[in-house]
Amino acid sequence: MEVKAINFGEAKGKKVELFTITNKNGNSIAVTNYGATWVSAVVPDSRGTKDDVLLGFSDLEGYLTDTCYIGASVGRFANRIENAHFVIDGAEYSITPNVAPNCLHGGADGLNFRVWDSKIEPDGVRFSILSPDGDQGFPGELKACVRYRWNDDDKLVIEFTAETDKATPVNLTNHAYFNLRGEGKILDQKLKIHADNFLPMKDGCIVSGEIAPVEGTPYDFRTPKPIGADIDKDHDQLVMGKGYDESFLVKTVDDGKLQVVAEACDPESGRALVMSSTYPTVHLYTSNFLTSVRAGKKGSKYGEREAFCLEAQYSPNSPNLKDFPSCILRPGKTYSHVIEIIFKTL
Repeated sequence: MEVKAINFGEAKGKKVELFTITNKNGNSIAVTNYGATWVSAVVPDSRGTKDDVLLGFSDLEGYLTDTCYIGASVGRFANRIENAHFVIDGAEYSITPNVAPNCLHGGADGLNFRVWDSKIEPDGVRFSILSPDGDQGFPGELKACVRYRWNDDDKLVIEFTAETDKATPVNLTNHAYFNLRGEGKILDQKLKIHADNFLPMKDGCIVSGEIAPVEGTPYDFRTPKPIGADIDKDHDQLVMGKGYDESFLVKTVDDGKLQVVAEACDPESGRALVMSSTYPTVHLYTSNFLTSVRAGKKGSKYGEREAFCLEAQYSPNSPNLKDFPSCILRPGKTYSHVIEIIFKTL
C-alpha cells in the first residue's frame, strides 16, 4: 500500500495535510487531518473507468466554508440531541444549541472543525484529538481516534476509539456523501438497508423513541429499490425531512459485532458498495438540504439529492431515550466501533 502526504494548507494556525492511500489496483482514497475528513474514493465502474464517488472539494477552503459536514468525522455526538440537554447520573448538562434549540453533530465547534494530529501507518492514516472537559458543554476530557485503512480488495475500514475521564455521551461517525455515478442526481441509484424497523421523528427532526416497522412504508428498503422510488410520497416523515433523513434500527443490543447494514449500486455505471458496521443504527440522508458555498470537485455547486449518506451510529437523541443501546462512555472503558465499506462492480 502506498501512502503519500502533501500540504493541503493551514487552519487555525496548524498545518493541514492531504493523505492519499493507493492499493495495487491503482484505486485510492484520500483523507485529511482537518476534521479527520474522508475526501475521495476513486474506484472503477464495470467498464474499468475510474471516478471519484464522494462529494467534496479540491482545496481546503471548500471544507473550511462547508456547512454540510461533507466527508467529516462528526462528534462528539453525531446527529441531534433534543434541547441540547441531557442528564447523566443525576447531573444535568447543557451543550451548544447550534440548531436551536437542539444540538447537531457535536455543537457549533464540533470535532469536524478541528485540526487533528496524524500518523501514517502501513495501510492508512491514524488521526487523534483531545477534546477538553466542558468542550461544547460535554463533560469529561475525551481522547478520540479515527483510523482509516484501505486494502487491495477496495475495502475501507474506519475505526473509531475514545476514552474519557468522566461519564459522557460519545457517538462518532463519518458523514460521507456518496454518488456512485460520480455526479448528478442519485434518485435512480438503488439501495438496500438491512433493517426491519426505523425510528420516527417528531418536530425538529428529533428521534422520538418510537420504533416503527418499515413494512408498508416508504422506508422499506429490505429489498433493493431506487432511492427515488418513494421519496416524494405524502408521508409525514418524508415531508418533515424533505426526503429521507431517518435512522434505521439495525440491532437492539450493542454487542460490538460487525454486520452488513446497507448495500447500494448504480445500474448505469455498475459501481456498488457494501457497508458493514458494529453500530446499532444507520441513518439515511438524501442530501435534502445540501448546498455548497464553493464549487465541488467537478466545478459545480452541490444541490439537493445529489448524494446519499449512510451514517452508522448510535440512535440520534439517545442520551435522552430509554430502552436504546447506551451511548454513555465511562472512565476505564474504551469506545470502539468500526465501519467497513467495500467498493465493487455489478
